[in-house]
Amino acid sequence: MRLIGSDGHGVELGVVGYQFPDAVDPRQRQSWLVVEGSAHCPQGTWSFRWQALTADDAVELARWLDRAAIRPSGSEQDANSRLDFTEPNLAFAFTWTDAGLVELRVSLDLEFSPPWRRQARSGEPFVVVFQLTAESVSTAAAEWAAEIKPYPPVGDANLQ
Repeated sequence: MRLIGSDGHGVELGVVGYQFPDAVDPRQRQSWLVVEGSAHCPQGTWSFRWQALTADDAVELARWLDRAAIRPSGSEQDANSRLDFTEPNLAFAFTWTDAGLVELRVSLDLEFSPPWRRQARSGEPFVVVFQLTAESVSTAAAEWAAEIKPYPPVGDANLQ
């Protein structure tokens, strides 16, 4: 999934597999997804890879992106504009700008931190801020949904 603004700032994320792909118990095998990506901001560019999302988290991220792409009517802001996960490596927030763009703030902590901040304490994430059109956010949501399709949540009927 590509979330990159016109200024070149943003993040790219993908799922590269399960943390425990050979586990016999499906609940353990499908417990954590390994997320790989890169971040781009004025301070630099870096890559990261870590088991940071559950399959449920990944589905929630796709839904959250879909919600972020729909501008609320009037002056209402979406009460669910922030998305956090069990593992604190990755978090998202959005607001709508007066120019009609979606401003995304992606918090990258622990193993996802930039190399120059790897010694920072947990809970002090590096935040990449960028703006996208609603169409770009919607496209990213569809890309992410396709990316995670091979990794269904544990309770899904199509579990193998």
